[in-house]
Amino acid sequence: MSADLRLRAVRATIGLAAALLVLAPTGAAAQAIPADGRFALFTNFSSRERVDGESTDFTEVIARLSISGDQPGGIFEYAIDGRFATYPSSERDERASIYEAFIGLHTPDRRWNLRLGQMWLGELGGLASVGGVHGEYRQGTPTAIGRWRFGLFAGLELDRYQVEYLDEIRKGGVYAALDGDHGRQHILGYVLIENHGLTERSVVVFNNFIPFGKGVTLYQALQYDTEGPAELGEPELSYIFGNLRWRISRVLELQGTYHRGQSVDARTITDDVVAGRPVDPAALDGLLYESARARVMVRPLRWLSVWAGYSNDKNNREDETGNRLQLGVSARRLFGVPLDVTVASSQTDIGDDSYDSLWASIGYAFGAKVYLTLDYYDTLSVYRIGDRNGATIEVRPNSERLALSANLNLSRTFSLLLSVEATDHSDFEELRALTGLIIRF
Repeated sequence: MSADLRLRAVRATIGLAAALLVLAPTGAAAQAIPADGRFALFTNFSSRERVDGESTDFTEVIARLSISGDQPGGIFEYAIDGRFATYPSSERDERASIYEAFIGLHTPDRRWNLRLGQMWLGELGGLASVGGVHGEYRQGTPTAIGRWRFGLFAGLELDRYQVEYLDEIRKGGVYAALDGDHGRQHILGYVLIENHGLTERSVVVFNNFIPFGKGVTLYQALQYDTEGPAELGEPELSYIFGNLRWRISRVLELQGTYHRGQSVDARTITDDVVAGRPVDPAALDGLLYESARARVMVRPLRWLSVWAGYSNDKNNREDETGNRLQLGVSARRLFGVPLDVTVASSQTDIGDDSYDSLWASIGYAFGAKVYLTLDYYDTLSVYRIGDRNGATIEVRPNSERLALSANLNLSRTFSLLLSVEATDHSDFEELRALTGLIIRF
């Protein structure tokens, strides 16, 4: 299939979904398939002046439209979720992203489901963003361990920033999911991505969310590449994440997180093989990062929380390990009024270098519709650089940021976001303004 044909296909699918969206709010279609959606428009402006006198301005405008409809007791559904960004003050290219644009059919009891178009399958994360077809079967009567679901999908991959499909990229996969009580879920899946006939990624996905009762929950995500990109490299564990939370009582809560992953640019490696370019062996190793964190939270009073955390992080296999200590306190409805106060500080040590930060926030609610927040950030970095004589030069860049923001819920339909912040850095001064309009329907 040519690139032009793929582009026409995705435009036709999106156009069909958009036609349904236009028809849904009026006439008989409004009763058949009610629409539920949101439109958001954000503008971001910043002006920066460096210590050498150079000044730059940056403007960004982002629009998002998200609409979905499902026929009550019927068989039809549809959804569209897209974003568009433009940058009036620079020559940066405009960007358009379509996350979902599909039409679907399902049996009234939802045991059989079929979707056609652009979809994001949450069961498998970003690996299962696909433009094509998705089918799923759900078990009718749940068993003692839960309700089973089985799905499969196949199609093309949409460009991340443009509404067109990538040439010669094919993807597909299958999964089995078991849904239980209290949000318990177990997912085992497989995703295959091919690039010009070569295997770009071949991944087994295994995700779990397990509530053990008595305040203990575990979330785990794992990806295992069964072969390297373009059939180079070896099978290996490419990603694992685990989060264990134990709420011992109303007063005490413990949380531990482990995160490890190998970031390999499989797309570039496969493109190089297709083009006949040599592949750097270091590219097959990629970026290896690892992080282990623990946090203790104490709530001595209903309105007061105090926490302390420690983390051990490594950004790449050759980097030094960093140790981070974090302390914080948060008070809600202080003095019996709608006043919230949070103060948190952290210190990161990597070898002889260190990085300190302080964050303080004050929030106040004016009724149910207006919430104002004043935030203060202070950061200090210490870098020690050795010169040719082995001496040490210490550099201390510092930045302070003050931000005032307002959330205004004008009605169930309209919301406004306004934010202004000023940053005083060792190398520059910056003024930034953000506005947002959200319309729900």
